[in-house]
Amino acid sequence: MVVDAAEAAGRWVGVCGDAAGDQVAIPILVGLGVTELSMAAPLIPAAKLLVRTLDYKDARAIAERALTLSTAAEVRALVGG
Repeated sequence: MVVDAAEAAGRWVGVCGDAAGDQVAIPILVGLGVTELSMAAPLIPAAKLLVRTLDYKDARAIAERALTLSTAAEVRALVGG
């Protein structure tokens, strides 16, 4: 809902902190339409590598599935974390 509202207002959505650099969270965040990830500098190379390998349609499908799950453990299992 946040991404949809931001897009309707011509704004972008960013995530900062640990979640932005979490290898499990990144595909979900991209799939949700988050357009900027801000993280600690040492995490940037791995995050960039991961983002480059993602297919948006696949990430979108993962995000949609993640939204149906009840626990963080289920979400991590979905993404393979």
